[in-house]
Amino acid sequence: MSQRSPSRAVLSALTGLVLVVASGTSSPSARAAGRPAVSVGDVNVSSDAGESADAAVELTRALRLALNDELGRVAGLTNMKQPLIVSATLTRLSTERRDENVKASATISLALRRADDQVLFAELRGRASVEEASGSPASLRRAALQGAVRGAVSRLPEVVKRSR
Repeated sequence: MSQRSPSRAVLSALTGLVLVVASGTSSPSARAAGRPAVSVGDVNVSSDAGESADAAVELTRALRLALNDELGRVAGLTNMKQPLIVSATLTRLSTERRDENVKASATISLALRRADDQVLFAELRGRASVEEASGSPASLRRAALQGAVRGAVSRLPEVVKRSR
């Protein structure tokens, strides 16, 4: 008796079917294992921040970088049941001169959502002000932005712990 081997097309279809079934039966935590515990979603500059379109693009980039840096420094976010998405909005940024000093202030808002079902479960705010006699307004604004991000992100582990 001779046996015929299945054609490549049949083998390919069977392999695809096995992979689809296997991926559908894995647990959500197993599927999420390949994702970072916290990822950055939307990053915006509010129109209330009073910036021009060109400045808003640069501020959006700076906000995303600061948020990624701070999230990389936060400890205690690796043993989470579900991955999170953090979206950020720069709600206020101001610079003012007082005598010989320059002062910059920033306020941000972070929205935390579960990645799987997009449910919003927390909002964090961060504020910072920086004042110097010799600093440039641009560097002070960056420092205020980074301080606001640090302030908001520093509360992230506590919020995640309470939500479990």
